[in-house]
Amino acid sequence: MPRPMRRAYQLVADEGVLAGWLREAVVGRLATVDADGYPVIKPVNFAYQDGVIYFHSATEGEKLDDVARCDRVGFEVDHVIAVTPPVRHGCQTHCLYRSVIVRGRARLLDRPEDEGAKRRALEALIAKYSEASPEMEAESVRGTAVVAVTVESMTGKEDVGQRWSLERKAQVARLLVERDGERARQAVEALGLDWAEVAPGE
Repeated sequence: MPRPMRRAYQLVADEGVLAGWLREAVVGRLATVDADGYPVIKPVNFAYQDGVIYFHSATEGEKLDDVARCDRVGFEVDHVIAVTPPVRHGCQTHCLYRSVIVRGRARLLDRPEDEGAKRRALEALIAKYSEASPEMEAESVRGTAVVAVTVESMTGKEDVGQRWSLERKAQVARLLVERDGERARQAVEALGLDWAEVAPGE
């Protein structure tokens, strides 16, 4: 089991929220162990459906070798909301973000009975990253490797200044608006503040 989060107030345990963060993420990071016993992290495009993360690859390569050797993998996504300006001095610069860390079991979809799941995974990937038709020819499906990572545990973390005073949040929000204008809206709202009150003229 994952170790309990030290800053428990940043923990996000709602599986519906975490699933949403996974679906929205553009890039995921897959962690495996290589042949020499070193942890390896690789960025991948992926799709998340019903408790399973799918990614595709060439039919040969380090990711597939690692998964064949050990099916235990890690997976991570994150979203940086904003890097805040310091209120007074540089060490007050802060990163507001959300992240999800997954532990799971990975398996190459290479059995005859996997054909339907493999096709659906590839269609989900196309639908996520392209406006093209998700339909694929059988030859393309056969020529692409697809790995399914069944999620065993999922931990979410959100750092949005939860322990900041209202005064500090307001100061940071004003600095964000001054620097970023309308682009600061998401960060201001993540701090729990009303955009219209912080930036009435925007």
